[in-house]
Amino acid sequence: MLYFGRNSFTIKNMNRKILATLALIIVTVALSGCQTTPSGMTQAEAQKIAEATCIKGGESLKPGDYNDNTKTWWFDANLNATKPGCKPACVVMEETKTAEVNWRCTGLIPSEEPVNSEVSEAIRQLFAVKYPEFAKTVSVKINQHDENHVRGSVSFGEGEPGGIFLAVKQDGTWKIVHDGNSGIPCELSSYGFPAEMLTDCSAS
Repeated sequence: MLYFGRNSFTIKNMNRKILATLALIIVTVALSGCQTTPSGMTQAEAQKIAEATCIKGGESLKPGDYNDNTKTWWFDANLNATKPGCKPACVVMEETKTAEVNWRCTGLIPSEEPVNSEVSEAIRQLFAVKYPEFAKTVSVKINQHDENHVRGSVSFGEGEPGGIFLAVKQDGTWKIVHDGNSGIPCELSSYGFPAEMLTDCSAS
């Protein structure tokens, strides 16, 4: 009976070790499944691009965050030269493997300061392409803007409904990210829009 008891004790110990090992494997797999990594670029790869493009001597980057909507990596940047009211980030585009500084300025340029006519025309041309039936009559008015973000109104002609639009400058090119009369989604903050441009946004 004593011999059997020792065997029984040994078997129980083995079972506990097996169960503990299985539990460790399950936890490891679960944790690895919670870590999301973009299919095209790891954080380490993105950081190398960010450091090569945005960082100079004595400057640094914080750990990055990946935005799945825009396929970009965002690294808060500690730069030697900053603009008042701005919180710069180095943004790495997964598709093009390029980077640029997004200043994320909270202070908007006063509305009385004229917007570069090239910006207004570039956005008007985007609407002309998007709505070709109004290519000759569409016009835009910019109400708020900073270096890389614009909010304004669009008119398609007499008797036609207009709307609000928001546009962002990426890789040196303007892009309309919202237009219409429906609610402005708060998710647009992922493009770095100043909070003042999204005071009336709503969560989807």
